[in-house]
Amino acid sequence: MTEKRTILYIEDDANARNLVRKILQREFNVLTAQNGLEGLDILKHRTPDLVLTDLNLPDLSGEIIAARIRAIAGESLPIVAMTAHNNRQVRERALAAGCIGYITKPIDSRTLAATIHDFLGGRTERLAEADQRRATQEMQADLTRELERTVRKLQEDNAELRNLERAKTAFLTQVSHELRTPLTVLSGYVQILRQQLQADPSVNPNYVELANAAAAGVQRLQAVMNEVVVMARLAANQVDAFMAPLIIGEVAQAAIEEYLPALERRHLQIEASGDCWDQTIMGDAALLQLAFSNLISNAIKATPDHGAPITFHIGKRADILHVYVQDHGIGIHPEQLRLLFKPFYTSIDVNRGRTSKTDFMGMGLGIGLTIVARIVEAHNGRVWAESNGCDEEACPGATFHILLPISSG
Repeated sequence: MTEKRTILYIEDDANARNLVRKILQREFNVLTAQNGLEGLDILKHRTPDLVLTDLNLPDLSGEIIAARIRAIAGESLPIVAMTAHNNRQVRERALAAGCIGYITKPIDSRTLAATIHDFLGGRTERLAEADQRRATQEMQADLTRELERTVRKLQEDNAELRNLERAKTAFLTQVSHELRTPLTVLSGYVQILRQQLQADPSVNPNYVELANAAAAGVQRLQAVMNEVVVMARLAANQVDAFMAPLIIGEVAQAAIEEYLPALERRHLQIEASGDCWDQTIMGDAALLQLAFSNLISNAIKATPDHGAPITFHIGKRADILHVYVQDHGIGIHPEQLRLLFKPFYTSIDVNRGRTSKTDFMGMGLGIGLTIVARIVEAHNGRVWAESNGCDEEACPGATFHILLPISSG
């Protein structure tokens, strides 16, 4: 028994797709796609014996779809156009675009299969040289106009995106400002309440614990608001890096000391490595400390209690300062590595994580690493992450690298 040959039919009309499939499926294997991009995707994985395509697809013109098919499958794959427009210009444009033939709608169910067999057997329609040249020129002119329209649309979309980005930044800045004032007042009252409760021996200890929890919550909110403010200002290029000579190890040590209570609570350690802790560079100490702090927080959250030590390394690569923070925590999926520094992205499952800067599997707003990237960029540096995968049992870990110029103005 002869093996059925395969036809790919690209058509946006569902009724037409179903009709052609029913007509041809007795004699052919029929693949269908509802638009040009879906058809091209099928071609990347399957090689049919013939492509039957509508010329009036919503996403790609007939000329473009034919050219893209040729680019993927080569010149030997026969392409047959199908359209309801039965006129000379449409026929010439289809043949000039690379189709070997033309079938008009409405479809004749009695002859369609035989016509497909004819095209598979070598039937080819050709244009006279003058008609081919004219049709090609018309097609090129249309493609040029379409390209110009596309470029204009992209420019308009980009302008709209820039306006939206500015509006988002302004909104974040305003919201942060509105929330910081009442948070400051709330923090002050909570601290007074804590002090009074702690000073009164007759107070129920549970009330002291509640006050401590409230103070910790307010402190966390203030930290979140500070991150949002920094993120908004960095996005708007409103943060100037105040470059001055600094000793990089002192900045790193200040960042580490922020987490000493959490490290003790979680039974974790940070080990220093590298021989450049005394290196002087030009940089903004406050911004670099924030960047290092976020990387340390990230490492702590990825590491289970009693886990292996976290490494904070400061060394050199030629005349470039190389800083990295390495943990032996749960690791990161390879496909997530390129997304880590995008705003509001988090590699922690939102259904499992809880909001915390230091708890195992703790979650933040997804802007900590974005802030790191923006700060490093402001120092003409580079940041990236490496990991051999994510596994809560094996704990392959992750390493976050920063390269900084030793001298920058």
